[in-house]
Amino acid sequence: MNVTSWAGQLAAPLALAAGVLTCFMGYRIVKITLGITGFIVGMTGGWALGLSLAPGNNAIALVCSLVGGVIGAALCVWLFFLGIFLLGASTGAIAGAALFSIGASETQPILLILLAILFGLIALVLQKFMIIVSTSFGGSYLIIAGVLHFLTGVPNVSPPWFNHLQPGSAGILDYVAVAFWLILGIAGMSFQYKATQTSEEASHRETQVA
Repeated sequence: MNVTSWAGQLAAPLALAAGVLTCFMGYRIVKITLGITGFIVGMTGGWALGLSLAPGNNAIALVCSLVGGVIGAALCVWLFFLGIFLLGASTGAIAGAALFSIGASETQPILLILLAILFGLIALVLQKFMIIVSTSFGGSYLIIAGVLHFLTGVPNVSPPWFNHLQPGSAGILDYVAVAFWLILGIAGMSFQYKATQTSEEASHRETQVA
């Protein structure tokens, strides 16, 4: 088993576990969620850096991705607002890529960047709302990514709508993946809202009693 396959086999169950946790409990464990977000963003950047430093050497890329993940997680937990921005930005990028996929059009990186920045800024302003939305749909994305890895056996853990689709190339798997991403995201958002409302009501009652 090569480095890429090994990394994929390890990443898939981790993506599933992190996805379930963040999708349904993201707001209640916001610090852990920010750490997971920073780790994923850092890993992605580290992998790209590793491949640019040593093209074709996946072992070096894997080491760089792990180092980048640890640094990213630490920064997002330590710098709270940076974590909130990246949480919203990652959701904007995922949503944008999904739209390109279901529209069967080629992914435009500049538009994804703009969407990411927009969602990140909104997250800074509407923190509670965007934390719940971002964790629900970000967690849903991780669940779909992990499930698709086990179903298709592809070495990378990523839904098909991040595979730089060419115009007209969207298949049934793309639409099914996006549909389940939306369903799980909405379910997670609904669950989190109910949980936070129950928690706030219980806290309010305890305050009145005291």
